[in-house]
Amino acid sequence: MSTGNNKSKLGPVLIIMALAVIVLGVLLYLRSEEKHEIALEKQALTMELADMKEDLEAQVGQNDSLNAFVQYEMTRLGGIIDSINAVNVQNKKSLTSYRSRLGSMKRANATLVGKLDSANNAYEALRLREQMVADSLNTAMDANNSLRNANTGLTETVAKGKQLVIATSTTEAFRIAGNGKMRRTRRAKKADGITACITLAKNRIAAKGEETLYVKWIGENGKPVDAPEQNQAVVGGEQSGFNGKAVVNFQGEAIEVCIDAKRAIDAPVDLAPGIYTLALMTDSYLVGTVAVELK
Repeated sequence: MSTGNNKSKLGPVLIIMALAVIVLGVLLYLRSEEKHEIALEKQALTMELADMKEDLEAQVGQNDSLNAFVQYEMTRLGGIIDSINAVNVQNKKSLTSYRSRLGSMKRANATLVGKLDSANNAYEALRLREQMVADSLNTAMDANNSLRNANTGLTETVAKGKQLVIATSTTEAFRIAGNGKMRRTRRAKKADGITACITLAKNRIAAKGEETLYVKWIGENGKPVDAPEQNQAVVGGEQSGFNGKAVVNFQGEAIEVCIDAKRAIDAPVDLAPGIYTLALMTDSYLVGTVAVELK
C-alpha cells in the first residue's frame, strides 16, 4: 500500500516539473528570438549610419576648416553607432528611439553633404580661378586670333557691312542622360555639348534668305574639341569638321537662334576645367565667338 501511495504522490510532482521545463524552454526560445531581432535591427541601423559617414568622408578636400567639421560630424555618427552596438535586451526600447530619429538624421546629413559639396566646389574654384581664367583667356584669345587671321583673306571679297554679327549671346553646357535627354551641367568632364543661343544683329544691307551657321568648339587648350565624324562641310572657307549647325532665315531684322555643339560620341578624353570658345561661322566667314566656363 505504501508503494502505491508514493507513486500516486510522485505523479503530480513529475507533471509539474515537466511543465516547468516546457515553460523554461519557451521562455529561453522567446529570449533567443528577441536577441536575434535586436541584432538584426542593430545591424540595419549601423549600416545606414555607416553609409552616412561614407557620404561625409567623400567631402574631405583641400579646406582644413571644412575637413575639421567633417571629422567632427563623422566622430559624432561613430558615437551613435557605438551606442547602438551597446544596446541589449534590457534597453531595447532605445532602438525604437534611434529608428524614429534616423529619418530626420538622414535628411539632415544629406543637406549637410550638399552644402559641403557646394562649399568645396566654391573653395576649389576660388583657389584655381585666377590662374585658370588668365591662362584660359589667353588661350581663347590666341584661338580667336587664329580664326580671325584665317578669315582675313575671305573678308577681302565680302564687304564687312554685309556680314552677320552677334549682338547678344548665352551659353549653357549639357550632358546627355541615359534616356537621351539633355541635362544642364557646369562640369567639364560631364559635358557632352554646349548650347549657344545668339541674337544676330539687325543688318539691312546683308543678303536676305536662308543662311547655315556652323559651330566649332575650341577647347581650353586652344585645340578643337572632337566633332561627330559625320559633321563635315565647308566652314569658314575650308573643308572641315563642325560640332553643330542651324539654318536661319535672315530678313534684315535681328533674329535669335540656338545651336547645339556636340562632342564626338567616342571622344576618348575627359574635358578639363577651363574656358571654352564656340566659333560661329557661315560657309565663308567668321560671324563671332562666344565663351563658357566649365568647372
